[in-house]
Amino acid sequence: MMQLPERVEGLHHITVATGSAQGDVDLLVKTLGQRLVKKTMFYDGARPVYHLYFGNELGEPGTLYTTFPVRQAGYTGKRGAGQISAVSYNAPVGTLSWWQEHLIKRAVTVSEVRERFGQKYLSFEHPDCGVGFEIIEQDTDGQFEPWDSPYVPKEVALRGFHSWTATLNRNEEMDSFMRNAWNLKPQGRDGNYQRYAFGNGGAAKVLDVYIDEDERPGTWALGEGQVHHAAFEVADLDVQAALKFDVEGLGYTDFSDRKHRGYFESIYVRTPGGVLFEASVTLGFTHDESPEKLGSEVKVAPQLEGVKDELLRTMNDPIVI
Repeated sequence: MMQLPERVEGLHHITVATGSAQGDVDLLVKTLGQRLVKKTMFYDGARPVYHLYFGNELGEPGTLYTTFPVRQAGYTGKRGAGQISAVSYNAPVGTLSWWQEHLIKRAVTVSEVRERFGQKYLSFEHPDCGVGFEIIEQDTDGQFEPWDSPYVPKEVALRGFHSWTATLNRNEEMDSFMRNAWNLKPQGRDGNYQRYAFGNGGAAKVLDVYIDEDERPGTWALGEGQVHHAAFEVADLDVQAALKFDVEGLGYTDFSDRKHRGYFESIYVRTPGGVLFEASVTLGFTHDESPEKLGSEVKVAPQLEGVKDELLRTMNDPIVI
């Protein structure tokens, strides 16, 4: 199969269906030290829910964890194969003992220190909805500047994504897609894990695949406790269009049209492994809020400004930071 030009640059954002907005703030902001950079709404369905964006100071690609807290809307699903099963953050070398103690103090059940691909890490789950997380020790050179959080000292702060892990029943077809269509390069194996990287790897440029032949498939619909999609960065709309054209030419035709998401432009493709991938062009978060005010107000489409308060009352999912 023909290999395409290297158009995909790295991890952009991850989008997760969670339980409650406050549960997300308690974990992402008050425990992991991320900034709530944007509060918007998701309107598909009978009841609106928040769409929350967490990251570093300006929400750079490679730091963005976005959530749909869907519990009150009644969206349910099942975790399993064909989904992203863990989101891993970078932490400075030598800080895992601090993070382990900190997570325990915050009533988060956390693993002992483990090792994979020669790197030490901790694993834990979102206390409110069960989504998987990891914190991986890595040299801070070339990593993202962390948000100056009042909850986490800067010297131990998380510095964007290290990697994401997809759980699959088998990897043959997904391996071909990632190498030939998504320009990921195999980096080796560690047990049931296969590592891939964009370019030479580094911060937010790694994707792991965990093979579990016995894991039952997860659901694809938006449901609490599941990663909905994994978004990857492309440079601009022309590159995005060329990527779609060429990937469809390889036979991967389950692509969406371009979607304007307010803060990025997106196209989506269902991969052979079942994971929903997005190719995302960054527009940024400061066109409707100043850098100092990011995340301070709920932003809605202009045509909905007149009913925003009513939507918030209907949602009934308060946030206290």
